[in-house]
Amino acid sequence: MKVIYHNRSRLDEATEARFGARYVGKEALLREADHLVLVVPYSPASHHAIGAVELRLMKPTATLTNIARGGVVDDAALADALRERRIAAAGLDVFEGEPSVNPALLTLSNVVLTPHIASATVATRRAMAGLAADNLVAALTGGRPPTPVNADALAQRR
Repeated sequence: MKVIYHNRSRLDEATEARFGARYVGKEALLREADHLVLVVPYSPASHHAIGAVELRLMKPTATLTNIARGGVVDDAALADALRERRIAAAGLDVFEGEPSVNPALLTLSNVVLTPHIASATVATRRAMAGLAADNLVAALTGGRPPTPVNADALAQRR
């Protein structure tokens, strides 16, 4: 598979070579990608990073997957692009205005909508509960919690 990517900062040449990845500008990424996967933090700068303009640049055979945050994609513009078949399909596990989902997305057959719950497996939830218990026992017995939320604040209290 040919891998192209766009990021705020480019990877070093060795990493690109190791993964066979090629850095491109955002516009080139949108025009060339067969499968666009969004993995970006949400911020005012990334709000609607993919909107009507960006969706028009994509191939009609392209797919878009947003596993980043709701609001990175303009859901209304995406629904229009999917309905008009300007892109082939989309997969979303995050939505603008969560927990609500744009009603236009619910009527489309070329979109997969799932909840953002990658941690919802029995094994992961057991591990999370065990870690929470370990933190609680350590905090209550004078030990250092293995995963404190704010280690600096914890150190100041001791």
